[in-house]
Amino acid sequence: MSNSSPRRRWRGNSICIDPERNLIMRFLALLFCLLPAVCPAVPAEFPWLGFDRYELYNNSFYSGKGTAEPAEPGMRVRGNARNIILRERKFSLVFHRSPAGAAIRCTLHSAGKAGIRLLGTADGAAFKTEVVPLVPGDNLCRIALDRKGAVKFEGIELVSDGSGVDLTLHNAALLAETAPAGAFEVGLDLPARLALFSPGDPVRVRVTNRADRPLPFVLEGKLTAFYGTSLPFRREQTLAPGESAVFDVAEKLPLNGHWTIDWTIRSGGDSQGGKAGFAVLPELPPYRPRKGDFAFGVCSHPNRWAAGKQELEAQAAARLGVRYLRSGVDWNQIQPTAERFDFDRFDRIVDLFGRYGIEVQGMFGFCARWAAPEETRNAPSYHAWSRAKPELEAWKRYVETTARHFRGRIRIWEIWNEPDLYAFSHFGVEDYLDLAKAASETIRRTDPELVIFTGGFAGLGSHPGRRDPDFQFKAMRDGWKFFDVHAYHGHANYATYARQIDERLLPLREKAGVQIPWYANETAVSAIGGTEREQAAALFKKLLFSWSRGAVGYNWYDLRNDGYAPNDPEHHFGLLTTDFQAKPVLSVYHMLARYFRGAKYIGELELPEGCDGFVFENGGDRLLAVWNEANRAGGIIAVSTDAAGAERIDMMGNATPLTLSDGAVLTGITAEPMVIRLVKAARSELREPPFTFTAGAAVPEQPFRLAATVANPLARRAEFKLRFVPENGVAVTPGEAAVTLAPGERKTLEFTGLTRRGSKAGAVRLDYEIPGTPFSGTLAVPLRPAARIPAGDGKYRRKPDFVLDRPEQVVSFCEGDPSLRDLVWQGKDDLSAAIFLRREPGVLELYTAVSDDVHVQKEQGTGIWKGDGIQFALVVPGRSGAWKIGLARLDNGRPDSFVWESPSGLDAKAAAKAITLTTHRDEAGRRTAYRARLKLDAFGLDDRMLTEGIRFNLLINDNDGNLREGFIQLAPGVSEWKNFERFPLVVFD
Repeated sequence: MSNSSPRRRWRGNSICIDPERNLIMRFLALLFCLLPAVCPAVPAEFPWLGFDRYELYNNSFYSGKGTAEPAEPGMRVRGNARNIILRERKFSLVFHRSPAGAAIRCTLHSAGKAGIRLLGTADGAAFKTEVVPLVPGDNLCRIALDRKGAVKFEGIELVSDGSGVDLTLHNAALLAETAPAGAFEVGLDLPARLALFSPGDPVRVRVTNRADRPLPFVLEGKLTAFYGTSLPFRREQTLAPGESAVFDVAEKLPLNGHWTIDWTIRSGGDSQGGKAGFAVLPELPPYRPRKGDFAFGVCSHPNRWAAGKQELEAQAAARLGVRYLRSGVDWNQIQPTAERFDFDRFDRIVDLFGRYGIEVQGMFGFCARWAAPEETRNAPSYHAWSRAKPELEAWKRYVETTARHFRGRIRIWEIWNEPDLYAFSHFGVEDYLDLAKAASETIRRTDPELVIFTGGFAGLGSHPGRRDPDFQFKAMRDGWKFFDVHAYHGHANYATYARQIDERLLPLREKAGVQIPWYANETAVSAIGGTEREQAAALFKKLLFSWSRGAVGYNWYDLRNDGYAPNDPEHHFGLLTTDFQAKPVLSVYHMLARYFRGAKYIGELELPEGCDGFVFENGGDRLLAVWNEANRAGGIIAVSTDAAGAERIDMMGNATPLTLSDGAVLTGITAEPMVIRLVKAARSELREPPFTFTAGAAVPEQPFRLAATVANPLARRAEFKLRFVPENGVAVTPGEAAVTLAPGERKTLEFTGLTRRGSKAGAVRLDYEIPGTPFSGTLAVPLRPAARIPAGDGKYRRKPDFVLDRPEQVVSFCEGDPSLRDLVWQGKDDLSAAIFLRREPGVLELYTAVSDDVHVQKEQGTGIWKGDGIQFALVVPGRSGAWKIGLARLDNGRPDSFVWESPSGLDAKAAAKAITLTTHRDEAGRRTAYRARLKLDAFGLDDRMLTEGIRFNLLINDNDGNLREGFIQLAPGVSEWKNFERFPLVVFD
């Protein structure tokens, strides 16, 4: 027997060790581990299961009956079933690397024969461990595992003789043989379990020794803010077995918003690393919702999680300023049979979030099994019967009973989810309108004050799951009067989403005669592939853009990641990770709620081309949300205002005072979105920007032209001083200049720039000053970095000019549809490319070597974008528009090309005839090569233009069989057909 505590003795198969001998062994182990070169692996025991309110079990009882209920502490299992299998939700989400076994602490209250074992898979192969017998009283069951590889547990099985089992499970640990450093658990000390701090809170780290012996450690790491501020820390200590040390790594953090903690722990010559995310969030100002306020919401699935995690979700949502939770419980769970309703599960969610001031937006759907058509009712697949059109009378009774039950607690009801996708509805638009009409009439009869949302339509972009591209139009044209709000999703990056709204959704609403407002009630972008920074900016842009286009609310999808799989987009949408760590997007949500709840939209700003900006009013303040989408405008903007003060607020909520003088504010616009807050302002008008810049192609070691146009936006004569600071391999001559201008006067100054070989700088630093005024500052003046295309013989033995193989280059059409998650980009072998360009006299050649696991091209001509192939763009200097050209290898092996767009004054048909395309497919190597030769004159190009530089962009579409899954792109813009100035600049030798 071994003692786990002074009060409880656990019986098991462990060896008895007396206390004196144990101390000696610990001392020897410590000495041994101080010799790093020879320190062996050590046994360690890591907490796994608590059988508490933070775990949700789905239990099965075979050959008998049983129950599993909370106990203090743990979970009590009773029954006469011979086999009882306990399955916790995280079993399906978490892999463990070659655990040595498990230790389960439990108490057997019954006298019959019973045992316990584990079920799971190792690298996909199913296994069952040997049954470990239980004895009456306290047990410590050590279950050995000899399985190597990625182990996923699928259940804990209790085996009995059928005479009845009564067992309390207390906790479980996983056993491992690990290097000393791997025996330590390191993480933030979070007594409340949420990685959310208030300004001024100390940040503490907890280190626990999970080994069976004392171990020394050295912990080194740093705290890094979203914008780069870094704070190092170090700790050295020795811990006894099971001992924890908690210590401050920062007494007070200097910035709000997202922080990352990275660490390396060393012990016994071994090292292990880790990281975690957390956020510093100021208290939100008081907010009392008013009719007509823009709705700040979030989507979540608390029904899938245990009560303890549901409460953590509610606490986190309230801390962020969430006002509405879009959630639901399936009809089949609310009404499992035609005779019985069970609202207990949904009641708990509605009441829990209500206690935190969050109102639930409910949803009617999906079909209960018993209400499905007879031909699908008994189908083994949940998706077969749950997505069917239900029997109408049963549907109306369900809607009426549910709406009546939640009267006064749920005001908003949505009719189904994404009915335009086959993944969620196996019926057409006419059937959906039948359901909507029946539900609408029933709801209005039950409570006329309730607000009825359409089912949130998935989107209007290219989506492989939409059977009828006109589903949404038909539903709104013929059924908008059944609803109070038009719900729309549109998962995508900002550029794609904005184009959907402006070019498709708003025209659709006008054409269909829709007279109800719209709500972006589930829209986001996944951070799959480590694109969390891009995800954070997407929330800022998409929410405020939606507002500017008439949306009455916005729900981010979703509150938490659904799991840990690196290639599953559903596991990367959240504001929080699955284990409640903060992501950067969480701090953006908090900032928006902090400043924009209760605001009113005023209008759009007329900013330089490539920049976006919107004006809001809140509490007497003007809020200008601005960003440089094209990252090319450079310079600063001048805002004329009657404000009492001004500040710049970054995405993380950090405010920096802005100088206000002569009734004007000057500030730069960067690619990072920000808010300009004008305190107590009734007016905010743009003046001519004081600085704008035009740069030539910045080729390393070649001088380029840089022109600065200086304009005086002030009401008095002023001198403007400019000083370029050489850094990061970029220098400008002359380094300094000054000009004096009358009000409204402008002048262009000429400079010469030079970038050194190896420099990756995309901007040059400029310090400016307006003497006699308080205005001065620093700007990052955008350059036009150019890719130098060397001369060559067309054999392409050199380094590619461009490579497509990174997650942030991928746009997926499948990430918003859980049924298509297997079609999301899986890495370089799935789709990647090396791109080469070169010129010959009168010819431009593009050679692209594509790695693609499956090549499919069923289309030809104008439709080749739907299959595997290339779309590329060329911008002709001096002409508006651009060339948009497609290249494909058809399934029959023939090459095909097509020209969709042409610049002003040039003929697409003539250009199409001037393309010579050859292709090759290596099926064994899963590679496709495209070589396209373009006659320059047919495309309005000449050798001088190629020497001075042209803009080029390219994307590669992916289709593995039946649908266009997405594409990988050099830069945004080809799909959206906008922002040509953001296309890469190429200069030919």
